[in-house]
Amino acid sequence: MNFLGKITEIGKINSGTSAKGVEWASLDIEITESNPHNEQYPQIGLFSFFKNGEYVKFAKDFNDFYKIGDEVNVDFNLKCIKYEKDGEQRKFYKTEAWKLEKAAETVEGVPVVDQPKSNQPDDLPF
Repeated sequence: MNFLGKITEIGKINSGTSAKGVEWASLDIEITESNPHNEQYPQIGLFSFFKNGEYVKFAKDFNDFYKIGDEVNVDFNLKCIKYEKDGEQRKFYKTEAWKLEKAAETVEGVPVVDQPKSNQPDDLPF
């Protein structure tokens, strides 16, 4: 799934090491929808940004690359985590961002995602 908006809050970066010795880091990011259908009620998403292993640097250095007010394009998954507590089955839901990109303004003022330039020919049939 995809969400386009401005960063309105950046949570504290948490980090540690798993029981298997893998380093991890995570933070929560609040993003308010760009160009909402009803400007009085924009959609606001809270996205978890979790990275581990060789990708941990993307979460640890998040504040070096993104600031409040930045327009971003977020690719995310919806997750349901099931667990048992006190003999009772429970679950919670989370919105997990797996990719963020800064968006750029076009002449018309509609945000679009910056696409990397490539000298490779496009091999798609469409």
